Amino acid sequence: MNKKQLIELVRVNLRYANPQITDRARRKGKSGKALTKALVNQYLLSGVLFLFIYGATMFVMDFSKMPGFFTYYVALFGILAFSQGISVIYNVFFESQDLPAYLPLPFRQSTIFTSKILVVVLTVIPFVFPMFVVFLLTGWRSGIFLPITIILSLLLFLLILTIVFAVCCLIVFGLTRTNFFKKHKKVVTSLLLGISMTVAIVGILMINGQTSYSETGLADRAPIAVLMPIFDAASAPYSQAGLISLVGLLGLSIILLFAVKQLILPKLYEQLTDLSIAKNVSRRKHKTNQNLKQLFIGYNKQLLKEPNLIMQVLSNSLLMPIIFIVTFAFGGTLNFTNLNIRFIGVVFLAGFALAVMTVNQTSFVSNLISLDQENFNFVQALPISMQIYLKQKFLVGFFVQSILTGGISLIGGILFKLPIVFVVCLVLGSLLGSYLLCLRYFARDYRFLLLDWTNINQLFTRGSGSVGLIFTLFASIFASIILLVIYGFAAFYLPFWPLNLSVFAIVLIVSFLWIRHYQKNFWAPFD
Repeated sequence: MNKKQLIELVRVNLRYANPQITDRARRKGKSGKALTKALVNQYLLSGVLFLFIYGATMFVMDFSKMPGFFTYYVALFGILAFSQGISVIYNVFFESQDLPAYLPLPFRQSTIFTSKILVVVLTVIPFVFPMFVVFLLTGWRSGIFLPITIILSLLLFLLILTIVFAVCCLIVFGLTRTNFFKKHKKVVTSLLLGISMTVAIVGILMINGQTSYSETGLADRAPIAVLMPIFDAASAPYSQAGLISLVGLLGLSIILLFAVKQLILPKLYEQLTDLSIAKNVSRRKHKTNQNLKQLFIGYNKQLLKEPNLIMQVLSNSLLMPIIFIVTFAFGGTLNFTNLNIRFIGVVFLAGFALAVMTVNQTSFVSNLISLDQENFNFVQALPISMQIYLKQKFLVGFFVQSILTGGISLIGGILFKLPIVFVVCLVLGSLLGSYLLCLRYFARDYRFLLLDWTNINQLFTRGSGSVGLIFTLFASIFASIILLVIYGFAAFYLPFWPLNLSVFAIVLIVSFLWIRHYQKNFWAPFD
């Protein structure tokens, strides 16, 4: 393999992986190696941020004496790597449009494949980097010489990622090679991405449902038996069990890499080219007696029917609240059957907090304008009102988002066994929050308008990049929790009517000013 070609291909794919960050770096005068370094640093910063989020709990644990938590974290980040790997590999290989540019050039298929996989790894690795820290802390607490611990942890981390990504490649390329996929691309795409999301949800719920036990005075989880060999390799690499585990992981990695080399690489060009040629063009059935409003609604509904977009949005904006609700509801630790009426305002704001978790820059309404691509320029050239066009687009996005957020809040209220009046307040709070946030993110989509995207993830990371996406998500969750806790204590100790009327007035005023701001600064210029 030509290393220079590989490095250049990786650089090119890095630039296309996130055009917004690339453009921002170029505006700062960066180019060539400096630009590549800036892009890599962006992913490294994402890894540091994600590590900071989990680090507070990891560094206080002695994983060498807690195999349950060791296997829990390995399973958690392994599932995350698998879920993200499936979707990212599909996007990079099958949703990108760069293959025709490589065909006339003297690149080997293995070089192109490796360059894309390296970009996939670089995209996913920030979210699973805490697994490396788990290995590092385990070896260190086990008394292994620090330089050996670092090398061993890095080896284990790379071996597990190799196994996960090789399995992801075999699944994605295997399914997309079938005749059924070529004839029913959208169905199989939905199935493929749906499996990855289901695995993430079910897997995390299962490992969260593990019972705890006590050993040597330390509370630990029940170990996941299938992952215990990895614990042996990390905590006791010189023992017979540790050596066997290392050899086993290495052997499995080699077998899977050999399978990828033999089954995928020889037909990479042919497979990607055939799918590009066989790409179905769906034709909308003609409907008579439709006015302009109905045409706009039908067009925007078609934009939201792309399976890859649906699964990406569901996994990015709905996965966390679903896991949170189901985990705590079935954990039996929370019971709100007899919740006092004093907390009705807190429940209303809890619905607003759910909206904060579900409406973000990865939501449908946050990308609906950019989904037009070249059609947006065509619509601008037509003698129609852009305000009417964008308002119909916004209403479609808000309607879909209201169903999703309102449905999650309704399910949450039922699972937590809230009284009916509290369920209604929870849903109303989520709908109000959805409307206000939809205004913000719809305007944001227009502000960061991107019409020449080739990968849906490019839309999600506009503006602040992947670091900003993660930071915004977790900052909003922490802020919501803090406000709910403060309001809950206030509702318990302060008089009911003065407190809740004051909060209601604040919510009403903020909502009015919020709506007026976007009416004046976003909608009015289109008149």
